[in-house]
Amino acid sequence: MDFVDLAAFAIHDVKNRLAVMASRAEEKGDSETLRGALEAAATLTRLLACYKAEKGSLGIDIDARTPADLLDELSVEIGKQTALTVHADPSAAPTLWFYDECLVRMVLLDALYNALRHARQQVLIAAREHHGWLEFTVRDDGPGYPESMLGQPVAMQPLSREGTGLGLHLAGRVAALHSNAGQYGYIELGNEDGAVFRLLLPR
Repeated sequence: MDFVDLAAFAIHDVKNRLAVMASRAEEKGDSETLRGALEAAATLTRLLACYKAEKGSLGIDIDARTPADLLDELSVEIGKQTALTVHADPSAAPTLWFYDECLVRMVLLDALYNALRHARQQVLIAAREHHGWLEFTVRDDGPGYPESMLGQPVAMQPLSREGTGLGLHLAGRVAALHSNAGQYGYIELGNEDGAVFRLLLPR
C-alpha cells in the first residue's frame, strides 16, 4: 500500500470523526466549532488532492452541472458556520456548464473559508457566463489581498501559516484541468472593496 492509499484511509477516518464533531456542534448551535470541524475536514481533503496533483494522479470527472445549485448549496452550508451574512447570487449563472463539481466545490469552499477569515460583515458567492467562460466569484468586505499577492501567477503564491498558498496552488491546478479547444481554466485574485477570488472555466 503506497502513501496515497494510506493517506486516503487516514483522512477518511479523521473526516468521519470530524463529521461527528460537526454534527454535535450543529445540534448545540455552536457555529464556531462546526466551522472549525468542517474547515479542518476540507483542509485534509485539499492536502490529499494536492499530493495527487503533484503526482499527476488527480482525476477529473467533467459532466453537465448546474452552477446555480452549487451556489445555493455552498451558501447554505457556509451560512450555518458563521454569524456573517453569506449571500449567493445565481442570477447571471448559465443553466448548465461542464465541469468537475467535486473539484470545483473544493476550490470554492477553500475560497469561502478564506473569505470568512477576513470579512467584516458579509461574503458573496456568484456565477456568471462572461465572454464564453464560466466565472465563479467569491467576494468579501474585508481588507483585501495583500498587494504582494496580486499580479503574479497563482502557482507562485507563498504558503501562509493558514495554508492559503496550498489552497491557491491546488485551485490553479484544478482550474487548468478544465480545458477546451486550447483554452485552460485559471484563477484571478483582485481587490474591489475587499478581496475578490475568481475561478474561470472555459466552455
